[in-house]
Amino acid sequence: MKLPVIPRRAAGFTLAEMMIVIAIIAVLASLTLGGYNYAMRGSKRRTTEATMTAIQSSLERYFDKFGEFPEPASADETVEVMPGKSYRVGGAKCLYQALRGDGYDAIKGAENSAAGGNSGSAGSDGNFDETEIPNVLFKDMPNTMWRKLNNQHFMIVDGFYRPFQYIKAAPQNTGTAAGGGGGGGNEQATTINTTYDLWSYGEDEINTNTLSIETIENEALANKWIKNW
Repeated sequence: MKLPVIPRRAAGFTLAEMMIVIAIIAVLASLTLGGYNYAMRGSKRRTTEATMTAIQSSLERYFDKFGEFPEPASADETVEVMPGKSYRVGGAKCLYQALRGDGYDAIKGAENSAAGGNSGSAGSDGNFDETEIPNVLFKDMPNTMWRKLNNQHFMIVDGFYRPFQYIKAAPQNTGTAAGGGGGGGNEQATTINTTYDLWSYGEDEINTNTLSIETIENEALANKWIKNW
């Protein structure tokens, strides 16, 4: 008598094997994502450093042309750059106008100096007329170096697409009790350097309202910053 042929059970994963496979996939995905994030942070920092170098070179040309570094008209102006996160933009707007030549209302006293008595529009509009073109100090500025926020705020940004921070030193900053930017006479220090402080908060998501001068007493505040001091 012939016994009936019982079909073999199709091979498959057990629950334990499935859990192991899922765990391996999760680990690989985590490693891949971590590596990608690390590479992106490195790229953004390198972009920020290159932009900072370009800004400093352009500021030197500004000084050679006008005999002083530009001063933000509203250094403490803040704008919500991302939901729930506000940054000071006065310095970034000042840098944009001083180096790109587009407008002059963000530069203190610019109407009689950097703008050469410009009678055109004081605000930035992204366009250039014949009175603005002579004020361009950073020719061929890449579009990645600046952004327009809320259709009115033109500003220089870092590799993280956030506004650069810039403060001009107070007048007569010739000495310092803290290593760089103290004030002469009764002038109170506003910067670490005797010329200007320029920095990006980098990956720092906590100390984004901290000023450069505040890091003298606590250097750890600026651990993630990219700065010129």
